[in-house]
Amino acid sequence: MIFLTVGNWHKGFDRLVEAVDKLKACNVITEDVIAQIGPGKYIPAKMKVISYCSPTRFADILAESRVIITHAGIGTIGQAIGFRKPVIVVPRKPELGECSDSHQLTTAKHLEKEGKILVAYEVSDLLDKLKQADNFVPCKEQGGKKIIQAVETFIEALADQKFST
Repeated sequence: MIFLTVGNWHKGFDRLVEAVDKLKACNVITEDVIAQIGPGKYIPAKMKVISYCSPTRFADILAESRVIITHAGIGTIGQAIGFRKPVIVVPRKPELGECSDSHQLTTAKHLEKEGKILVAYEVSDLLDKLKQADNFVPCKEQGGKKIIQAVETFIEALADQKFST
C-alpha cells in the first residue's frame, strides 16, 4: 500500500494529489493508495481519501505502508524514516503559490544528499521514483555517531599537538 500525505497546509497540495490519482487511474500504480489530502480542492477518484487523521492513525498507516509519498514536511519525513520506509518527497513550490518560500526544496535536497529520501522535483518524476523505491532503504540517522567522531578527532588532534611540542 502507498500512503500519500500532504499535511494540513491551508492551501492543500492539489498538484501532487492529482498526479498520484492519475497514475492510479492509468493503472501505473496498481496497489491501494490511501491519500491524506488536507484542505485541498482536488478530490481523488481512484484512492481512498482521508482529509485528516489522528497522530495514532497516521502512525498506523505509515507502519502499514510500503512507500510514502509526501510534501517536504519534516515531521512526516522523520516519522516515515523512523519506520524505515522509502519516502518519495515532492517539494512544494513557492512560484506556484504552494508555500511562501523554498524551505521545502532546501529540506528535500539536504535529506536526499544524506540518502534518507528520494526526491521527485517534478510530479512527472514520480514514476521513476516509485521504481527506485522498490530497492531503496533510507540511511539510518548518523547524527550521534558523527558528533562522537568529531569530538574524538578533536581530542586526538589536541593530544597530538600536546605531545609533539
